[in-house]
Amino acid sequence: MMKGRLLLAIGIGVGYVLGSRAGRQSYESLTRCVQDLWGDPRVRARVSKVEDSVKEKAPAAQDKAEQVLKAVGEKSKKVGDEVKAKITGDSAEDPMEDSHG
Repeated sequence: MMKGRLLLAIGIGVGYVLGSRAGRQSYESLTRCVQDLWGDPRVRARVSKVEDSVKEKAPAAQDKAEQVLKAVGEKSKKVGDEVKAKITGDSAEDPMEDSHG
């Protein structure tokens, strides 16, 4: 068990040292790439179209989400009431009805 922990610690240390040497240069290269891509007029135009589409469709999505949440809430309350009735021994069934057939 101790050998495994020692190997893990050594691995983390070696990974850290190697990663920190190459990491900064890779990070800066990646950052430049992302900035160039984000600055591309084609990308900006596409992002703008997506933003407009989201703004247009958001109210309908919000209405649908509210309907779903309301339905889930109603169903949860019904199930909760049924569980409570079973636990407390109260029954929503007709007490005159014989369930044993």
